[in-house]
Amino acid sequence: MAQADTFSTAEACVDAVLAKVGKRVVLGLPLAIGKANHFVNAIYARAERDPEISLTIFTALTLERPSASSELQRRFVQPLLDRLYSDYQDLAYNQARRKGLLPKNVEVCEFFMQPGSFLHSPSAQQSYVSANYTHVPRDLLDRGVNVVAQMVSPAPDDSGDFSLSSNPDLTLPLVALAQASDYPHITMVAEVNPQLPFLGGDARVGRKLFDFILEGDTFDCQIFPAPNPPVQLTEYALAFHIAGLIKDGGTLQIGIGALGDAICHVLRLRHGNNRDYREILQSLHGDGEHRLCKLPLELGVFENGLYGASEMVTEGFLHLRRAGVLKREVCGDASLQQLLNAGKVSDVVDEKLLIALREAGRVQCPLREEDTKFLQAMGIVDPSYSWRGHKFLDQNGELEECDLHSSGGRKKLLGACAGRKLPGTWLHGGFYLGSGAMYKALRELPAGEMAGINMTAIDFINELQQDRALKIAQRQHARFVNSAMMVTLNGAVISDGLENAQVVSGVGGQYNFVAMAHELPGARSIITLPSTRQSAGHIRSNLVWEYPHCTIPRHLRDIVVTEYGVADLRGKCDRDVIVALLCITDSRFQQELLEKAKSAHKVEGGYEIPAEFTNNTPERIRSVFQQGHRRQLLPYYPLGTDLTREEAQLAIGLKALKEEGRKIWELWPLLRRGRKVCKSQAPEYRDIHACLERMEFEYSDTFEHRLEAYLVAGSLLLNLDNDRLLGDVTDPTAAE
Repeated sequence: MAQADTFSTAEACVDAVLAKVGKRVVLGLPLAIGKANHFVNAIYARAERDPEISLTIFTALTLERPSASSELQRRFVQPLLDRLYSDYQDLAYNQARRKGLLPKNVEVCEFFMQPGSFLHSPSAQQSYVSANYTHVPRDLLDRGVNVVAQMVSPAPDDSGDFSLSSNPDLTLPLVALAQASDYPHITMVAEVNPQLPFLGGDARVGRKLFDFILEGDTFDCQIFPAPNPPVQLTEYALAFHIAGLIKDGGTLQIGIGALGDAICHVLRLRHGNNRDYREILQSLHGDGEHRLCKLPLELGVFENGLYGASEMVTEGFLHLRRAGVLKREVCGDASLQQLLNAGKVSDVVDEKLLIALREAGRVQCPLREEDTKFLQAMGIVDPSYSWRGHKFLDQNGELEECDLHSSGGRKKLLGACAGRKLPGTWLHGGFYLGSGAMYKALRELPAGEMAGINMTAIDFINELQQDRALKIAQRQHARFVNSAMMVTLNGAVISDGLENAQVVSGVGGQYNFVAMAHELPGARSIITLPSTRQSAGHIRSNLVWEYPHCTIPRHLRDIVVTEYGVADLRGKCDRDVIVALLCITDSRFQQELLEKAKSAHKVEGGYEIPAEFTNNTPERIRSVFQQGHRRQLLPYYPLGTDLTREEAQLAIGLKALKEEGRKIWELWPLLRRGRKVCKSQAPEYRDIHACLERMEFEYSDTFEHRLEAYLVAGSLLLNLDNDRLLGDVTDPTAAE
């Protein structure tokens, strides 16, 4: 391949791309933060001006800066835009799509949308592609993709290499699939951003991968931050139940959001504050006779640790690593990993390791050339040796026998590698997304720690088809944790859409992980959801009798967790599945759902829900966490936040206010409490007044603005527990 052309402006790069591929452009973009925003905006602007250009954009999870649809939201959002997103460039196609202004010659297809963001966008709903994450490279080729544009990070050395960093997930398998199928050349565009953390491993690629490169100060921009959301007690209750299913020495996959943060924090508690962890979990655990789940509660600390294999790498994994939880490392060879699993060898390079590999048939004696390459790649044989027939040429030009029979021969082969730790991976990921603090932590990771992270192709993470023996050896006791919107009583899972066929998000990798859990020995799929949701002031059950469609069919049912417990559904008959799910349903909805099951003859007419499961109420959950010092152990922001203290408090109050969703005259009790707070100068209201000042309500001179101030103050008064906030939020503006 010829030397890549380099440009300092996106417009010039667009000229070169169009000259190379013509006016029909099928543009593949990474999901989330890996998009080449400057290039994408330039080619979209060109297509807007030139109707002869046909532009199809195929992507997922298009991120955009927070927006405000009301004055109340504007007061909260505007300072965030100024501080966190000051030089982030929004994608123009997304704004046009939201407003229904996409030109006829432009189509935007997403296989996963920012959750809930495009429910009212006809263009987004009509162009949604329902696909498993791992099938996207195939779908891109079927669509005729001819351009890929990706943000990359420059190597810190003089190699000229780049890192796909946040997004090797689809790029690596797409390139491999295209090469394997003799697909026409795909034009590759790199947009170089030094602020993107440089990750090595599979994500490191040569400059020759790209046809065109965008470099310069214009592209040196902050990475899109996703501030950590506040964690409520419901998420913590879920997290404790989930943590009780995760075996020491196992494998962990989780997603982004409050629940993921809660799980990571509770796992830290289990390891570092085990007594409190045990007491809280056993207080929440009402299934004393293990009627719903036969798996024993996992209560111990992490002596062997966990290994992460997650399509999405979240900030919580870095916290687990620092806490000594994510410390189980895996190697890249099935035979060696099996020996490590069985305890036949340690992770220290010694003669015993060479003997074990020979006895397992992984290498021969004398060593073949392929044996030598393998052992040197694994850091076992001295890299200075060069294979010559049945002998080695050492660095002094002398020939040595490739002998594993004698101790002297083995010691010579080990050379400088003797006594070293085997290189290992503690986290495999497909893409990452998180807060500004997460990106900073990745940029500052010591080289030794960074070497343990391998961002790689999504088919490696989400499937067993390739390297099956290796993945089985690596993914011991795997727990794949995924969130759902609803679960039917027959065990079907709804995660991506509404009953009217509107898409909320997408399938993503959830089906992959559920299916893999049924194939992988010792693995379990854990579907999590709060038992209820609040909508327009009404409480609704998330466990339902039926639903028009599902994301995960009932024949793949496994483990379902709500804040009230764990239901193990694998291998159970329909009747037992239904009664298990009823036992983790909010008690306000149990009888209605039970009657539907009885009327359908799925449960016997005389069945009654056992007494220990009839007190599934929010009050019981709160009572567990209000005992002693437990609240202080469960902060709203366990992993920290990019928000200031006042913003962190407001995020809690405004979220609760949004969930109320009622007309203003129906919120009179809230208004009355809020008015009292606004009029009072009592010390206990000092934090609320600071929040109102952050929202600039101290200057409110209209009746409408005063009512809004009262609502915010009332919501903060009712929903904010400062015992859970103190010590967990720092002001990111303090150092400015």
